[in-house]
Amino acid sequence: MPNRGGCGRRPEDGGARDAGHEIAVAREVERRLAQAAELPGWAALEIRRAHADLLALATTATDPALGERLRDVCARLAHTAATSAGGGPTPHLTRRETDVLAHVAVGRTNAEAGQALGLGPETVKSYLRSAMRKLGAHNRVEAAVAARAAGLLP
Repeated sequence: MPNRGGCGRRPEDGGARDAGHEIAVAREVERRLAQAAELPGWAALEIRRAHADLLALATTATDPALGERLRDVCARLAHTAATSAGGGPTPHLTRRETDVLAHVAVGRTNAEAGQALGLGPETVKSYLRSAMRKLGAHNRVEAAVAARAAGLLP
């Protein structure tokens, strides 16, 4: 067969070679994007702390429009930073359950969470218990992990 494609290759081989190259490039782009999306531990913790503080501000805001706007920002943070849990149904938590979980998830005690949210420690404990039941968690850490996986917390 005559050499029509140069370098000893047939022209038909060019399409397969190009397709293979495109696939390799696409895989490398996906790998680099996934790597770039990973936050260092300190940055993720700061986002979580800011999220909890914003929820506390939303709770104490006297202007309802400001409170809603702060909650919208919190929802964006949670949605952006969340990982997929495999497509299962997202449990419905009340606002207060989510508020309490956000504080517990950054290591605050029930008393500290209550102080930030204007609640008593026993009330915080009650909301936390309810959230844990809905998330199928047995402790505070499991609840925070489940809430993050469900996209409820960053």
